[in-house]
Amino acid sequence: MKNREPWYQSENPTRVARGASWRIALWVVGVLVLAGLITGGIWVVKVSTSDLRGAGDTVAKVNSRDNRIFAQEHFFTLYNQLLAYDQQLDQAAADKAEHPGDQYYATNYSGMVKICIDARNQYNADANKVTQAKWRDATLPFQIDQLDPKTDCHETTQETPR
Repeated sequence: MKNREPWYQSENPTRVARGASWRIALWVVGVLVLAGLITGGIWVVKVSTSDLRGAGDTVAKVNSRDNRIFAQEHFFTLYNQLLAYDQQLDQAAADKAEHPGDQYYATNYSGMVKICIDARNQYNADANKVTQAKWRDATLPFQIDQLDPKTDCHETTQETPR
């Protein structure tokens, strides 16, 4: 066996320092490789379980108390707003008929039709959303019927009294 002497007593102290620096460098590289393997392993596990975790997170969000309350209130608000817009179209149509050729009333009527259609489309879109459709109240329609006179976004024609 070779008798080891402290670096400060060595005839060539740079050889001793060089040997120690290689060992330190190997340890640093080893720790970095190990950290990379652990990080890569964590990433692989996250990616491979993301579908299952995402499905579970969706179920939790759909069934959450806040989502149930929001969805039920939201559908009632949308539906009643749509009914109100459709009813307001009757007044806008009457105003337009009373002022033929007046661009203000024509524009107002056209805007009311577009707002009503937008509300109908918003209700139908939200009725298909994963987080909201389940909690729509049973008394509300699944989708808004464009041919239903209450929600068709056209003025209601009324017969003139004779």
